[in-house]
Amino acid sequence: MENEMLPPWLQYPDMPLGSIGWRMGAGEDYWYRFVDWYGRLTELERERYRRRYPKPESWAVFWPYSPEKLEAYAGKNA
Repeated sequence: MENEMLPPWLQYPDMPLGSIGWRMGAGEDYWYRFVDWYGRLTELERERYRRRYPKPESWAVFWPYSPEKLEAYAGKNA
């Protein structure tokens, strides 16, 4: 995968899912860039990515969200 991005929990390990940090500033910017990047992957690339970067328990709702659901989740929790 070209220009692979880290999953949000590795990019900002001190920012839990649902934190206001994902709705403003650097976290918000990274979130939307990640959603856009992830949305352009093929299903096979997504599967490989999910295996390479298993999510922590605190991010249990993150996979198998589609980019559309991730974006909606970010807006719903604002």
